[in-house]
Amino acid sequence: MKIDILFSESPVFETERLILRKLSMNDLDDYYEFASDPIVSVSTLWNKHETIEDTKDYLQKVMDKYDSKQAFRWGIIYKPSNKLIGRTGLMNWDVMHSRAEIGFALASQYWNKDIISEATKEVVSYGFEKLELNRIEGRCNYKNAGSARVMEKLGMKLEGILREQLKIKGTFMDQRLYSILKSDFVGKFNEGSSIG
Repeated sequence: MKIDILFSESPVFETERLILRKLSMNDLDDYYEFASDPIVSVSTLWNKHETIEDTKDYLQKVMDKYDSKQAFRWGIIYKPSNKLIGRTGLMNWDVMHSRAEIGFALASQYWNKDIISEATKEVVSYGFEKLELNRIEGRCNYKNAGSARVMEKLGMKLEGILREQLKIKGTFMDQRLYSILKSDFVGKFNEGSSIG
């Protein structure tokens, strides 16, 4: 696993509708706009951002994790409006076992438009082709059908249910665990797909 490449390149991806680039403090206002929507965080460990300071604190943590090479989050820019509408990224990696986890969030008005799938395909492709990952995992709240659908569109397979794995908003919640292996990726995406 070549994680140093990620931080030396800080890759930017462009798709038909999106530009993905490293999150920065310049994203403060746009990030606050979607992170302060209570619908966006209802199935997540994080709470909606009540103030712009909450967003500033979050983005500082993103910068700190970038500096310490613990996680990389791309801002998702919607090209028609040139506006940041979400994020996707890689985190929780295990260099010894060439494994990482994906995570994403998106402004609610852009749900059900295949935007997260379009963005995160680029991250998955980069993870396998450049970082030499062998396995990428993803988890979501058992009741979060939208996130589950995204992972299935990415070719990830449901491995099982992690019973009451996380305490979300005061309640222990089951999580769905998905994964895609490099061998799955080669078979699924290298046969005429536009991924990459």
